Amino acid sequence: MKQVVLNNILTAKSYPEAGTEFGMILQNAIEDKDTVQIDMLGVEAIPTMFMTTSLGYIMSKYGVDSLKKTMIFKNITKVQIERIGKYINDYAEVYNIK
Repeated sequence: MKQVVLNNILTAKSYPEAGTEFGMILQNAIEDKDTVQIDMLGVEAIPTMFMTTSLGYIMSKYGVDSLKKTMIFKNITKVQIERIGKYINDYAEVYNIK
């Protein structure tokens, strides 16, 4: 299991750049049949631009199930869970991804 402190990725980068970096971490984990524990401590916001270049990229390439199987969250708030869940569901519906 790989461990990532998401706030470290979001700090000092544009949201698309941070999302691309995070997407590559997820992609490597999927290809290695591994999981990523994502520590949300200190994350104030999860912008759509970030999620599109990370979660959206992964869903488009590998599907929703692969994304969900790869991520394990730590220190996540209810609001963050709802935001990420809504993004995944909306993206999958709009782009007809399974």
